[in-house]
Amino acid sequence: VTSVYNRIRNMVNGFGSTYRFGEKPTDIVNTGKDDRTHIGEVQKHFAGGVKDNIFVLDFVKPRTAADSAYPVVKHMLAKSGYLSQFINFKTYSHDNPRDERKSDMILQGCSRQILQKAGIALWWVNIPKSIPLPVCFVGVDVFHSPPVYDQKTRKRVRKPSCAAIIIQLMRDHQPTTQRVEIYSETFKQSGGQEFELENAYREALSNALKAFKVAPASCIVWRDGIADSAFEGFAGDEIRGIRAGLNETVGQAKKDIQLAYITCQKRIDNKFLTRGIEGHADGAFSAPAGTMISALQNMDNQTFYINGRAPPYSTAKPVRFVVIERDQGLMKVPVSELTWGQCHAYPNWTGPIKVPAVCQMAHKFAELAGGMPDSGEEIDHTRYTNRIHFL
Repeated sequence: VTSVYNRIRNMVNGFGSTYRFGEKPTDIVNTGKDDRTHIGEVQKHFAGGVKDNIFVLDFVKPRTAADSAYPVVKHMLAKSGYLSQFINFKTYSHDNPRDERKSDMILQGCSRQILQKAGIALWWVNIPKSIPLPVCFVGVDVFHSPPVYDQKTRKRVRKPSCAAIIIQLMRDHQPTTQRVEIYSETFKQSGGQEFELENAYREALSNALKAFKVAPASCIVWRDGIADSAFEGFAGDEIRGIRAGLNETVGQAKKDIQLAYITCQKRIDNKFLTRGIEGHADGAFSAPAGTMISALQNMDNQTFYINGRAPPYSTAKPVRFVVIERDQGLMKVPVSELTWGQCHAYPNWTGPIKVPAVCQMAHKFAELAGGMPDSGEEIDHTRYTNRIHFL
């Protein structure tokens, strides 16, 4: 344990950030060899109350590659707002590695995650200067848990769904500090319920802006999971909830906060291929990463497609972005360029992804909380302010 901790400590401190690990672990807890003992020892150790500035490194070696104790332990730590990083010795034995280089690569990735969970920005992207500042970037997604077998009814029943809302604040067009300003919150939904998030938007935005102590000038929302049939009804309800949350925090209904609401549609049939490449037939390759197509338009709303990834041996699907709402003060903002730029800002991947960072973070958080016994209801969102704890 000590040798692996020392390696992780050196990697974390080697980034030269303001967040650092101590020379030695504060406490070492022996959690035994089975899941029940593991859960019990963690619960016993943290039963004395919530401590400040704690980061939990959980070294586990489950019987299989998947750690069945993970969601339970993660839930216990999340209720108290503790940051944690799980390192699985079953997938690779870091205490006695066959290949030191491979072990270093894995632990280096864990070290980056540790810093990012603590709220350190290891990389960032600039935003267009036409955006009014401060600006809130909001990402939203809903996770639908698969049905589970109920022993009482002897039927497969649907677990509650979980909606996650991520709110990131940008005070400058080019970040000047290592720290991120971010707020995350989840909301328990009925099984299969994708919409009716008006009150969730209002509550999350209100809580976030109170934590940031700021009145934003603009807000950009990327919403995953809305089909064309929901544009008029459900999307309109969500937009009202967003405006209510923004104005409620400011305390002035006359405050003109510019809003853009954009849906991200991934389940589409479109594909874009290349042509005119010497020595290859037309359509042999996918369009390059970053290809933006605006020639295909929705009848009522501005639409653009972005090919976020371009794997060499397959034709990746693009994402269709539909601008449902866009206030006059944001008409000069290049929404497609902003969206593509934010696809590079995801803290858990050094390259571009298919959707903006806040949207992918919402997907990740919703999936994590949705797998917890209470669908994330007891997570201490206040203590996790300015922490990307769900990576």
